[in-house]
Amino acid sequence: MGSVQAPKTLDPKGFSRLYINGEYVKSSSDRYLTLKNPKDNSLVSENVPIANEHDVDLAVKHAEAAFCGPWSKMTALARSGCLLKLADLLQDHLLAILTLDSLTSGNPVSLIPTRETTYIRNCLLYYSGWTDKLKGDYFPADDGFVKLVRQEPLGVCAAINPFNAPVATLILKAAPCLATGNVLIVKPSEKTPLGSLAMGAMFEKAGFPPGVIQVLSGDGSTGALLAKHMKIRKISFTGSVSTGKAIQVAAAQSNLKRVTLELGGKSPAIIFEDANIENALTWTVGAILARSGQVCVSATRVYVQESVAEEFIAEYTKRIAAAANDLGDPQDASVKLGPLVDETQFRRVRAIVERGKTEATLLVGGTRHGETGCYIEPAVFINPDIDAEVYKNEIFGPVAVIKTFRDEDDVLRLANDTEFGLMSGVFTKDISRALRVSSLLDTGVVGVNCVSYMNMQAPFGGRKQSGIGREFGEYALRAYTEPKTVLINMNA
Repeated sequence: MGSVQAPKTLDPKGFSRLYINGEYVKSSSDRYLTLKNPKDNSLVSENVPIANEHDVDLAVKHAEAAFCGPWSKMTALARSGCLLKLADLLQDHLLAILTLDSLTSGNPVSLIPTRETTYIRNCLLYYSGWTDKLKGDYFPADDGFVKLVRQEPLGVCAAINPFNAPVATLILKAAPCLATGNVLIVKPSEKTPLGSLAMGAMFEKAGFPPGVIQVLSGDGSTGALLAKHMKIRKISFTGSVSTGKAIQVAAAQSNLKRVTLELGGKSPAIIFEDANIENALTWTVGAILARSGQVCVSATRVYVQESVAEEFIAEYTKRIAAAANDLGDPQDASVKLGPLVDETQFRRVRAIVERGKTEATLLVGGTRHGETGCYIEPAVFINPDIDAEVYKNEIFGPVAVIKTFRDEDDVLRLANDTEFGLMSGVFTKDISRALRVSSLLDTGVVGVNCVSYMNMQAPFGGRKQSGIGREFGEYALRAYTEPKTVLINMNA
């Protein structure tokens, strides 16, 4: 897809049912989500169900039947075929599904033909090639026993997904989960459930047996039911640190289900005096503006060496200020930046900015953009107190802070002084410095002359309170399997 085309229209009010066992079924719940378009707070839907305990139990029952039944009997090649067919089907349907999601996420439809479509398709193609390649081990019978180790699927898994990229995250979790022979129950964010509900039928059309993928809309109460369910063997969560902690507790108190947590970030970007300044500006500005700052890997802490600080800060601030002109209707294909996801997030970010004015110097932005909707102009603070909220906490909005530094030791102390450890970036032309600093940064991913970037082939995840486990690449596959050792007595 090279350009945004007029999509087939999907009626948001048409998604008033849960996707269970290959069909859309009425929920037994009497509670519903109210969804609004953040561009003007107009009503999008108020009939999306909040799945309850009965709905969750029903989905788990069908998931178990699928795992033990037709899905377990399909060959690895057949699983590859399903993933490949899904990728082909989405060529025709993904534009409409992502446009539907835009109604409540505020994500500009201009992202669809590039960031969204490419990411989703590449993920499916990548994992379709892995279904028959996750090998085990053989150890010789030097002691009279042959030792075989094989990787086996865990069984019924669950995914609890964030609001910022709901369909992309669904595919990111579903592809390795299904490639290894598991089944998956998906709970999208209560803020952005529509595209995920629409995706359910795509899996059936691609040849996945009923029950292999199921989608339950709901809020935190639905997620809690999944986290503590005794028949669910793995849960993958992307979201806030506080919710991630609650999920880990529920998993431990129930059946010790496996947990992968991809949580918050406060990513540092370090610009040394020898860096290509234009390249550093391109990456750091883009990293705070993507999805209006609602990205876990956003480069929200920018450290600039004192000798180039004046030049860098002037141009960085200029570009951030100009970005306010790109804010607009997310359903307009010419618009680059949309609103925050909802009124709650808008009020939260605005409050943090207001408090930040007492802790640091606000250089630009932070004000409401326009008279309606959840638009905030991208903001830049400079030299905040080390205990400032804008400096220490994840904001999840287009708000960056800049601090200057003297040397490597100084900036490493600043960059690592946080409970977050997801992503970082080092900008320098000195390869020795790049290798040295990247090894000392306490984050799961480090970019050299780039930041806020992920690659499907390499593991992605955080340290400290930014999460547990890894996604992407072969590492994600092993998160959905358990090694089984078989010992063969050769002297029997």
